Amino acid sequence: MLVEGKSSLSFVSTKNQNISEIQQFKKLTAEFSPEGKLQVEIDLASIDSGIEIRDSRMREKLFLVDKLPSAKLTAQLPDSVLSLAKGSSIFVTIPAELSLMGIAKTIQVTVQVTRKADNGIVATSTRPILISADDFGLTSGIEILQKLAGLDGIGLTVPVNFNLVFVAH
Repeated sequence: MLVEGKSSLSFVSTKNQNISEIQQFKKLTAEFSPEGKLQVEIDLASIDSGIEIRDSRMREKLFLVDKLPSAKLTAQLPDSVLSLAKGSSIFVTIPAELSLMGIAKTIQVTVQVTRKADNGIVATSTRPILISADDFGLTSGIEILQKLAGLDGIGLTVPVNFNLVFVAH
C-alpha cells in the first residue's frame, strides 16, 4: 500500500513568542507490509512554509538536506489495524521510531485508522506529535534561522499532524 497524493504532513512553528504559522512537507512516501511493518519517508527538501527564502534557509541551515535529505518513521501496526473491516475505524496509540538528522527516538503516535470500502486505509493523527528541536540536534540550526530573519525567538517544540491515505494494490 502506498501513500496517495491526498496525504499531508504539517506542523506549526512559533516565532517571536506569539506568531504561529502552519508549514508542510509536500513530498512523503509510505508503505506497510502485510505483516504490519510501516515505513514513512519525508523529503525534507519539500518543506513549504509559503515563503521561498525561508524554505531555502530551512533546507540549507536547519535540515541540511545535502547531507540528510529525509526523515524516516517506522512502526509495527497492531493486529487490530491489520484486521480492520471495510468501513470501520479504530483509535490506536503506537510507538514509532522517528529518525531525523541522524538521530533516532521513539515517539508515541495516536491515530484514527479507517479501512475504506476499496480496502485502502486512512490514518489521521488525533493528537499532535510534539517534536523537540533538542531531541534531534536542530537547536543550532534554529538559532541560525533566528539570526538570519532578525527574530526575537523561534520555538523549539513543534506540533506535527498528518493524514496518510493508503491505496490497496
